[in-house]
Amino acid sequence: MKYITFVLLFIMQLTALQAQQYLLPIPPILPGKYKVLDSANIKITYNLTYLKDSTKTNDKYTDVEVLLIGKHTSKYFSQQYVDHSNNIKVEKNSLNEPGYRGVPRGTLGLEIYKDFENNRLTATDLNTNIDGSFLYKEALPQMVWTLLNESQVILSYPCQKATTTFRGRKYEAWFTAKIPINNGPWKFGGLPGLILKISDTRNHYIFECKGIETLSKREPVKFYDIKYKELKREEYNQLVIKFHKNTIPFIKARGGRVFSIDQNGKTKDLNFESFPYNPIEKE
Repeated sequence: MKYITFVLLFIMQLTALQAQQYLLPIPPILPGKYKVLDSANIKITYNLTYLKDSTKTNDKYTDVEVLLIGKHTSKYFSQQYVDHSNNIKVEKNSLNEPGYRGVPRGTLGLEIYKDFENNRLTATDLNTNIDGSFLYKEALPQMVWTLLNESQVILSYPCQKATTTFRGRKYEAWFTAKIPINNGPWKFGGLPGLILKISDTRNHYIFECKGIETLSKREPVKFYDIKYKELKREEYNQLVIKFHKNTIPFIKARGGRVFSIDQNGKTKDLNFESFPYNPIEKE
């Protein structure tokens, strides 16, 4: 019997997201209003492959992500999330239209902004099932790297290997001095060249560069006009942990109900309590 899952009055898809994983409302819809923080002339595309459940090493999720680099600010975000938001029909009944398959598996809702002038990082969680959209700020991470005498070629660029430990995971990175940009995917940076590949040593998170563009027409670095709930990073991470350990109780405590409805219109409460969680930041 085929079921459609409903959560908090939204039709939901049990989709693991990101570095922090959530139940993502379908469809993700980006607001039309935003601030332009900068304009980017460089666009780097990465593929992220990750595990939502560390005990299931063959169950891999993927997301196509983009790093836009401007003079003062860079932005890292899910291109899958943006494309899906732009392509779906924003209509009341669009979720029930034949052929609608929901958010692509692995799509993330987190965006990372790096403010070079003020050495600040802002992370926004556009749309979670926890309780709306979130934002937190922190100093740009100061990662301590060890440069190694190992090399390989990625996308025709000679790369050098470097290692670091960051918030509970050990990482191996490949950067190219041919592109002298102190940046990379997600929160990574601090090397004398652009990071083209980086993974933790357990291969739970693998970021791989798939394309580098110098833009003839600058692209705006957008900060979406959403009513975010601002927390400290530690508070946000703890909230996500609580949600995944006690998913249904967490939702019920906020007046929601988790249930399925079959093709005959009969409803059935769902009884799972936890949801697989494998955060990129373990501390």
